[in-house]
Amino acid sequence: MDNVQSYKFGASEPQAPESLSGIDRLAERTARQLRTLIEPFAGVKPQVTAQRAEMVNYDLWSAMAPSFCALSTYKLHPLKGMILVRLDAAMTWALVDRFYGGTGIRPAPAERHEFTPSEDRFVARLSDGIMKAVIRTWADLLPMEMALVARESDPQALVLTDTHEAMMSQSFSVQIGAGEEWTIELIYPQVALRQLEPLLSTHSPDEMRHRDPLWQARMARQMGEISLPARTVLARPTLTLSELFNLKNGDVIPVSIGASLPLLVGGRLIAHGSIGEQNGKAAFKIETMDQGQTA
Repeated sequence: MDNVQSYKFGASEPQAPESLSGIDRLAERTARQLRTLIEPFAGVKPQVTAQRAEMVNYDLWSAMAPSFCALSTYKLHPLKGMILVRLDAAMTWALVDRFYGGTGIRPAPAERHEFTPSEDRFVARLSDGIMKAVIRTWADLLPMEMALVARESDPQALVLTDTHEAMMSQSFSVQIGAGEEWTIELIYPQVALRQLEPLLSTHSPDEMRHRDPLWQARMARQMGEISLPARTVLARPTLTLSELFNLKNGDVIPVSIGASLPLLVGGRLIAHGSIGEQNGKAAFKIETMDQGQTA
């Protein structure tokens, strides 16, 4: 067997390296926006680091996720499927504590199974802000609109997709000073990745702005050396079919040369002008430029 392909256990189909690498590039832009989003709650500028995206199975992810966390699902039109935002419970109550004047380093409450009203409001505000940051990140490639689907705190009660479905996990580590490190996780379904694949396989807007100027100059110089046939039409006489069949040597066909003649380059109308003489040779003088219509 010569046609051997690698397979990652725990994934329903092979990974899409182009999608993952493209999302990793965009994740750096998202991380910068998350710093700005979290800073008003933390009171200081946090350190937010984007982790490499990876493919996971929904059933395995659900079994390994913390039993109590902040989960928000959204629809990002026109993407298919639902996008999940997961926030660490410890980050939720720590940032709420800091927002109301605390230190944010108090011990985590034991055996918590629900959030307080203040924490619920924080989860809604932060999760919505994260999705808006994602939308701004993707705006150059694909304009999107978000709609909240549901909020949950138990991964086992969450219905996101089929249990065997492969999904992409994109995580961001959040750290404030020398304190505890928390995680913000985004989960994309495989069906959404298939839609994003054609966009991610092209150059990103940042890459387009930073193309090699030397390469561009060389390419422009080489393009400038391409030769194209140029011609003009002095007259377009008309003949009947009988006149055409009766043509013979010595016949004279009357023509009328217009005051404005077309200049055709590669079969496209480029300009209009007139016939004259320059340096003892027939010449064409351009008088008006046209829009490159097909002749």
